[in-house]
Amino acid sequence: MKLIRDPVHGYIELDDKLVSVVSDTYFQRLRYITQTGLAYLVYPGMTHSRFEHSLGAMFLASEFLRYIRRNSEVDFISEDYISLVSAAALLHDVGHMPFSHTYENALETYSKIYGKVEGYSGRKTHVELGIKLIEEEMSSALGKAFGNAFSDPVGFIKRVLRESPRNKEERLATLVISNFIDADRGDYLLRDSYHAGVEYGIYDVERLKRFLVFVDGKLAVFKKAKPIVEHFLLARMYMYQNVYFHSVVGMYNAILAQGVAKLFASGKLEPIPDVKDYVNYVDFRVLNLLKDLKPFGEGVIYRRGWKRVKVDLNEDCANQIREKVEDLTKASEGLIILHEFRDVPYKER
Repeated sequence: MKLIRDPVHGYIELDDKLVSVVSDTYFQRLRYITQTGLAYLVYPGMTHSRFEHSLGAMFLASEFLRYIRRNSEVDFISEDYISLVSAAALLHDVGHMPFSHTYENALETYSKIYGKVEGYSGRKTHVELGIKLIEEEMSSALGKAFGNAFSDPVGFIKRVLRESPRNKEERLATLVISNFIDADRGDYLLRDSYHAGVEYGIYDVERLKRFLVFVDGKLAVFKKAKPIVEHFLLARMYMYQNVYFHSVVGMYNAILAQGVAKLFASGKLEPIPDVKDYVNYVDFRVLNLLKDLKPFGEGVIYRRGWKRVKVDLNEDCANQIREKVEDLTKASEGLIILHEFRDVPYKER
């Protein structure tokens, strides 16, 4: 077992199985991928990485499951099960490319102008890339770590990450990792608030986890915890309004996405790399490639902002603009960018 000191959760314990996952080269790559893209150009403290977020999500997943076991009438939540679900939580972001979701925005931009990229699947691209990585490079190690307790640990993790569970064990694991209240959101709200220096995302995680229950195939809370759930959903909404959807953050991420799309077009960066080349896809490589690409490189490296025009549009008007955006982008050689903020705070699973 190893102890990791974390600024958000205190001490995080790793059993020997999880130590082997964290020590993997492809997981260590996450140290060099920022959690929130270029948000650090607005909130200077937000230079934290996918690595520490993945550790935090793993920690909360294990904590959630132990309280769910105490509160629910289930017989399958063993320590081995908790360890396997924790591994899935550790790996839920292992497929992220440089600058996280901004890279997916670059793939979307490139696809609209030059044609669909093989391997691009929207906002779930990082999930599919992560699963491919797990299959090709990590399956042997995962089998060795969990094979004594589970017949198909890799298949379990794949189905959980794809949100396509086959049984109640996989259903609970999926809900713990990806739900309207889950270990992923539970960690990034606290962690991103901490690094941004804001309190919008702070909620009572200690009370929330103590009232989780698994009933009728759904993750729920006892009635007395309803105010905490409301607080959690409001915290997420406020973080999106004030941090993730900050107009200047959006501007810089849009410039970065456009610049990365141009790197794809020039052949300097392969949009979807071979799995073995994942280790080379980190933030500083992209910044190094961008530094001579004006005006995109100087915009994101030296914080040279572009002119912003902010508008709230109804859906009909937005659709008309979307239809024209490809022609507009081509005609301006990428100097006119349409960037949309889209999110749903609550979705029933």
